[in-house]
Amino acid sequence: MSPKSGVMFENHRIRAPRAVRLVTAVIVMVMAGAAFAADVSGNWTLTISDPLGRDTDVPMTLEQDGEALTGRVGGSPLEGTIDDNEITMRYNVDSGQVGVITLTYSGTLDGDAMRGDVDFGGFAGGSWMAVRTD
Repeated sequence: MSPKSGVMFENHRIRAPRAVRLVTAVIVMVMAGAAFAADVSGNWTLTISDPLGRDTDVPMTLEQDGEALTGRVGGSPLEGTIDDNEITMRYNVDSGQVGVITLTYSGTLDGDAMRGDVDFGGFAGGSWMAVRTD
């Protein structure tokens, strides 16, 4: 390869082997980032704390497809999204007294645990946490 051959990059001449190494390094970094993206698929125990301080544990199963979440909380179908470590979920329950309400969860994922706030259909709020069980 002559001194004038190679690829120009930001006014610098890069010889082919160096350019190949640079491109390879960028591809590896992008793939590593995708490999470490959060995957919340699996079984969880969801603990809901109501405004009176009572805790209720319920099984939760999540399936993730990209940023979209589906699953079940107890017997109720759930849907939501995850973006990086920020998670939102919602599902409907029959409260008995006021009929069907939507519980909306927002929170953050930290490894095999997540936690945040829950809105009980605009009537009240509480907190929640979930721990992976599988």
